[in-house]
Amino acid sequence: MLNRPTKCGVLASVSIATAFLVSGLRAEEPSPAKRAEKPGHAKRVEKRAEEPDFAKRIKDVVNPHFEGEQFGAGTILQTLEDRYDANFQVASFDEMFGSDNVGGILLRSYPQKPVKVLHLKSATFTLENADVDMVLFRLATESDPIEFRVPATIVPAAALMAADKRLVLLTLACNSGGGAPRSHVDLAAIHPAIANHQLGYMAAQLDLSLGNVMGGHGRNYLLCEKTWHLSLKSLSARDDLFNVRCRLDTIETTPPGITEAFRGRLGSDQKRYFHVLNNFVTVRRLVRSVIGHYVVGFPEDDFIKLLKQLQPIYEKHKLTKEQAEEMHSMLTKF
Repeated sequence: MLNRPTKCGVLASVSIATAFLVSGLRAEEPSPAKRAEKPGHAKRVEKRAEEPDFAKRIKDVVNPHFEGEQFGAGTILQTLEDRYDANFQVASFDEMFGSDNVGGILLRSYPQKPVKVLHLKSATFTLENADVDMVLFRLATESDPIEFRVPATIVPAAALMAADKRLVLLTLACNSGGGAPRSHVDLAAIHPAIANHQLGYMAAQLDLSLGNVMGGHGRNYLLCEKTWHLSLKSLSARDDLFNVRCRLDTIETTPPGITEAFRGRLGSDQKRYFHVLNNFVTVRRLVRSVIGHYVVGFPEDDFIKLLKQLQPIYEKHKLTKEQAEEMHSMLTKF
């Protein structure tokens, strides 16, 4: 555990300097030539040319200003976007893991290759109203059915990040490429998908918890999404989708048992945040796989209807006034 002065200092630096970094990984996408080898692909491509792209439809529903227009002149969000553009470049998953500019939560864009296309027989999505609104996903192939529930507010955020087609990082602990130390505030940025959203705050608290566990095991530490193979099981709700990894310079220094130690020391709120983060990844995996044409038979129109239905819930789940004021203070006074 951190002592009180240290903990307060870390909280000031970490809980507000939350950022989602995106970097292009187009080399990981399946080639059109390989897609064309599949029976019926030419017809699907022709049909898609006549219809709005699924990723674009998601952006238009969840956030029509996704490309940055929401960052008005003089706003804190514009400052965050400027810092995002200035500090982060395109790189692969492994390059990002090895970068001194990166710390926090690192996600993967695609399943492990080779990928066997998953054919769905049916897929339904049902909004269940409760104290915490949930979405029930039911997916089935010819032989297997699964169902899982996730908090309704994370579904639009996960879909929007999946539609962006880029690697997502929550960046907190950073140094510049030249080795000079830079504060969390210096590099603070936020992805449009979760601007002012509680998900970022939750992830920041997980990073703080991770820092408490890591100690001297490595200068850079990340909560990394595990590699995964596409299957119904990989698209079901679970809470074991991440490993804790750390490194010193270019050498990985991850000690045995560190993931278990991290999970064992989470408080009740952090356990809930970790569960939500895993739910978020599950939905993102599903939507990314549909966009990448790894999952077929997915009812895109029904999913778009769900996103429209969820918009009022998504809009309500913003940072509190106190959290927003703390962010403003950190970015303007330090």
